[in-house]
Amino acid sequence: MTYEHLLTEVDDDKICWITLNRPECINAFNTRLCQEMSQALEAADRDDNVHVVVLRGAGKGFSSGHDLKEDADDDFPSAYAYRNHYLQQQHEFTAPWRISKPVIASAHYCAIGKGFEIATLCDITIVTDDCRLGYKEMRYGISGFHMILPWLVNMKTARDLMLTGRELDAREAKDLGLVTEVVKPDELAAATLKKARLVAALPNEMQRIHKHYVNHVYDLMGHSSAVNWYNDLMTMMSFCPTELYQKFSEITLEKGLKTALAETNARYNGLD
Repeated sequence: MTYEHLLTEVDDDKICWITLNRPECINAFNTRLCQEMSQALEAADRDDNVHVVVLRGAGKGFSSGHDLKEDADDDFPSAYAYRNHYLQQQHEFTAPWRISKPVIASAHYCAIGKGFEIATLCDITIVTDDCRLGYKEMRYGISGFHMILPWLVNMKTARDLMLTGRELDAREAKDLGLVTEVVKPDELAAATLKKARLVAALPNEMQRIHKHYVNHVYDLMGHSSAVNWYNDLMTMMSFCPTELYQKFSEITLEKGLKTALAETNARYNGLD
């Protein structure tokens, strides 16, 4: 299958390499990229020649998060339309979690917002030591998306990251249990390949059972119901956006995204 924003390859080690390919915007997630990522992961799940999937980013970084330009143009006619949009995108976006085969995130430079969520939704997450992570979009009045964070860290840490929108460096993310491994930038490719080969060498059917089991443990603790409820909260916020986000969108449309980011970030100068 041919994709607009993805590159895919299956090698002799039964590894499927899926590369986010919007380098001009550091692989920001727009609607098309979400759809294509889901399609590629589901195709890999059906392919008997694939035992493990690696998700990585082309160009400067893994992912800068949500496509804020596309977001500023969103205009759905009703709360119901917003909810349907989020439900569909939620299904696509959670493909790394949903598919039965192991998925490894191989992230460099940045995994922000939706990029952060995707990296943490994967079963194993390897990042470079210069990688920045977190929910920075919250500082622009934009809510997080899937919000798996409270299931990965303790309550105080979840509150801190969600209520401040601060960025994490790779080492802190590792200490908090948000990533699996931290390596130097020039070691990322080799470390990812080594881990992927190890995962692929184990019996695939056993891997799929164990992934399903771990997911089910979190669902028994309320993961799915909490995420569905959060979807409804996001719908309300999108239909009645914050004043900060309205201003951010206006500046984006009138003066461009760089100006909107600069003017909004100014309010946080000296506070980190």
